Amino acid sequence: MKEPEDQKRFVIIFGIVVISSILLVGYLSWAFINIIILSLFFVYVLSPLEKKIRKITRINNPRITAAISIVLVVLVFFAIFFNMIFVLSHELSVLTENRQIDTNGIINSGMNLLNDYIPASIQSAIKDRITSSAEDVILFSIKLAQGIVTDFISNLTFFTMGFVVIIFLVYYLLIDGENIMKNFIEIIPTNRPDVIKGFIDHLDKIYNSLFNVYLLVSLLTGIVGAIGLMLIGVQYPVMWGSVIAILALLPVLGPGTFYIPAAIYYFLVNDPVRAIVLLIFGWLFLDTIPGNVIRPKLMNQFGNIHPIITLLSFTAPLFVIGPMGIIIGPAAFGFLLAIYRTYIGYIKPKNEDTIPGVMN
Repeated sequence: MKEPEDQKRFVIIFGIVVISSILLVGYLSWAFINIIILSLFFVYVLSPLEKKIRKITRINNPRITAAISIVLVVLVFFAIFFNMIFVLSHELSVLTENRQIDTNGIINSGMNLLNDYIPASIQSAIKDRITSSAEDVILFSIKLAQGIVTDFISNLTFFTMGFVVIIFLVYYLLIDGENIMKNFIEIIPTNRPDVIKGFIDHLDKIYNSLFNVYLLVSLLTGIVGAIGLMLIGVQYPVMWGSVIAILALLPVLGPGTFYIPAAIYYFLVNDPVRAIVLLIFGWLFLDTIPGNVIRPKLMNQFGNIHPIITLLSFTAPLFVIGPMGIIIGPAAFGFLLAIYRTYIGYIKPKNEDTIPGVMN
């Protein structure tokens, strides 16, 4: 009788130690939770690229192919990042030196469009109010942008350290990620290994659709946007192409958040041809074709994700946990969807004989 009691006591103590250790490690790592999440995200996104490089170069050493993948992405990131920093620094320095911001040209152009509808006396009052408000908004925007740049520079050490940690985590996870996943699956106690395998397969297809396909289409939209803006003659096409790619990730905003205000600006500065071309180009090549043709087709092909799930997973978490929601949201929604599809595929068929009409 004493041996079962000792064994039970050992299991309880061992369980307490394990749970305490997990909680302690979680507490000590909490400050780096965003870095860990970003690392896992980049590993999943870069895995197809690393496999493609391995196939093209025929290099079987994962350390080399992982390093090549990371270097390529880092070079692209820094090229875009420094381009944006250069543009912002240049424009802010120009605006700061001038002090006086000339908004009369744009406002006069806008008021001229209303000459036939609003009396001249009312136009004068509206113009004075708009001029004052526009200058206040622009000055506030400049101060806000300067504050963001200053905060970034002051926290540069922390960002650099986090960036280096992400690089190392991504590198080692790309090398050993498959072995880690295999070992994790082996320690899961189950009498239905096919259930776990099916769940992993569903999860991979869903995440591939929510992350890889969605990100790829957004990047292509940004590239097409940059090329189109260069041909149209818009200043800083590379920077705005990066902005378009980011906006394409957000279903509620989308590329229209850029090209519609840009078209309005060109209308106001008496450049209607460029405004119309920009509107047509943005509506057709930045919104309609990527959002209504390419993305739904690829997502249905790879993961069969309903647009409602995509909208909720990318949008709702942003209002709850901020920018990290664009990663955590799809991961959580995709995980739940994988559980549901695993249940439909493996658990529900067992009840077909007892519950008629459950499975079609």
